[in-house]
Amino acid sequence: MARRSSLLAPAVATKAKPESASPERVTSPPDARAPRSSGQRPGKYHLGAYFNPDDPTAEAFRVLAARTRRSHQDLLAEAIAELVAKYDADKQFGRA
Repeated sequence: MARRSSLLAPAVATKAKPESASPERVTSPPDARAPRSSGQRPGKYHLGAYFNPDDPTAEAFRVLAARTRRSHQDLLAEAIAELVAKYDADKQFGRA
């Protein structure tokens, strides 16, 4: 039986050319102030948490989303707005 070659053999065999070999390709340093984005939701900020699947809070959240037919994003936005109002964050942090 003949030995099969690796599926990665063509990729390993071809050597990448050094960047200095292509002078027309000049990259500028990334802007340190620009937010990182995966490109799927440009201009959006991710806010979330990780819970164990059997956590009662996570289960209640999933049930609430299903029963009210609202998205997790919508429910989280409402919860965060109420949390900020509860602690009166604007006054606490000197923005009022």
